[in-house]
Amino acid sequence: MGMIRRGLALLLERRDFGLLMGAQWMAQAGDGIVQAALAKFIVFGGQRGFDLEGAKSPDELLRIALYIFVPYTVLSPFLGVVIDRWDRRRLLFVANGLRAVVVLLIGLVGTGAAGDLALFVAFLLTLTSTRIVLATKSAALPETVEGTSLVEANAVSQLGGAMFQLAGGGAGFLATRFVAVEPVVIVGAFVYGAGAVFALGIKRAGEVRAGTSFTEELAGVLGRIGAGFREVARTPRAAASILTYFWLRLLWSYSLVGIGFVARELVSTDLLVLVITGGAGALGAVLGYVSAEKAGSVARSPGRVVVAASLLLGTAVSLLGAFQSRVTLGLLTFFLGYGFFLAKISLDSMVQEALEDGFRGRAFSLYDIAYNLAWVLAAGAMKLLWDEDSQGALIAGMGVVFLIGMGGIALWFRRAALLSPAPAAR
Repeated sequence: MGMIRRGLALLLERRDFGLLMGAQWMAQAGDGIVQAALAKFIVFGGQRGFDLEGAKSPDELLRIALYIFVPYTVLSPFLGVVIDRWDRRRLLFVANGLRAVVVLLIGLVGTGAAGDLALFVAFLLTLTSTRIVLATKSAALPETVEGTSLVEANAVSQLGGAMFQLAGGGAGFLATRFVAVEPVVIVGAFVYGAGAVFALGIKRAGEVRAGTSFTEELAGVLGRIGAGFREVARTPRAAASILTYFWLRLLWSYSLVGIGFVARELVSTDLLVLVITGGAGALGAVLGYVSAEKAGSVARSPGRVVVAASLLLGTAVSLLGAFQSRVTLGLLTFFLGYGFFLAKISLDSMVQEALEDGFRGRAFSLYDIAYNLAWVLAAGAMKLLWDEDSQGALIAGMGVVFLIGMGGIALWFRRAALLSPAPAAR
């Protein structure tokens, strides 16, 4: 309860932080609503439906992953420079406001009249905008809490985002069972609009550095991307954190989709699949939030928390993945939520503490690239390896591969002194 009280106090006492969370959480809630309404209705390039976690086969999963992640992976490094150079408050406003207008138009015109290409572009816009919002939020967050524990602030952000997205997705899923898609999409547009309004109220989100013309900025963008890569590469605390995030995301993506495939064979409705894969994971995420600061205090190092949480997660997947029952799938999803959430809170804090404000946007654009590549590689592994007769063993096997890789990452943490007590917050 103490962590919850401190989280609420942080929201109320740090005005800019509260507004930043409003912009983030409305973006994720809107995503949940809009994606639940639109994802299964889009037909593009021979692919019907664009719900990653709802993919019915490895082939479908890989096609969806390539369609929705490759475009943003190309854009992400450029957007990282934008986050570091331009007014982050306005960037948050545009990311939420632009898609609010586009999605509202889709809802007013009608999904049938808009056509599949327009629906697909609108869907990509919602995904891209959310990645921009999340990267901008992560870069701006230290500026809004002014010395307050970054672990606390990131825990509030992660838990709130997960719960708002889950609530939005659940609401969209249920609403489309009883009403047409268009009213649901319109509601989602207004939620995005609320996120844009929250963004406008933020006063401090980082320094604006673009003092030259747009043409001059554009000419120097490749050099600034390279400078961001070099800064991360020579900062072990940031580089190791981003690699660990990628490795965790790869396991999380592969396992969650695999759990979904198995769960559909064990239960008769998509709602029960959502409860197994979403409800247990959300419970684990809540526990990760509540225990994040305590874990950091006991371990006295975010690096130790990351390694311990990752090893717990890998062990759970290795031991539980082979068993195919509702109970074991629920337990496995719980540990996925707990271990991933607990580790990511510390990883975000490590990157934020390691880098100056002027490089954080580019660092978190690398986070986005890691996120995208993890999904594509997980989908590719599913395509190559998945076999219904040995699906449990394949999930467990990925856990073993993860633990082996995590052993190498833990060695890097040790050699780079990332398991030592954390430096004082700047």
